Amino acid sequence: MSHLGIPTINYIMQKSGRKPTACSCEKCKSQCHTPCLGTPEDIERLIDAGYKDRLAPTEWLVGMLFGVIDRPVLMVQAKVENGWCTFYHDGKCELHEQGLKPTEGKLSHHSIRIDNFDPKKSLSWLVAKEWLPLQNELRKL
Repeated sequence: MSHLGIPTINYIMQKSGRKPTACSCEKCKSQCHTPCLGTPEDIERLIDAGYKDRLAPTEWLVGMLFGVIDRPVLMVQAKVENGWCTFYHDGKCELHEQGLKPTEGKLSHHSIRIDNFDPKKSLSWLVAKEWLPLQNELRKL
């Protein structure tokens, strides 16, 4: 998605106020039960790196609970295997060292709490919005 020449991750950083982080505390590791959301560009990089079989079409429903959208957002994301993100092994994300970690994972941190959470600035919503222009194509999957 075009943001007037601003790379998507920079746009999301600007809108969310988040910066890349690599915390490995237990709270951050526990977030890996749910795959971090990737933008279409993130997912394209994973496909190009040979990980297509570990991705699947899905619907993002959280936005309806947040009240930021009135319908599910179709997207392609990492699968969950054995209760964890498919890329989480031995306490860490295998994509981190390869520079392939999806945007939500790059910018997520355990410091986000309910008392400092703004749904319209949430990483998941900002990533999900990147999928909106692709809804018609994704319905064909």
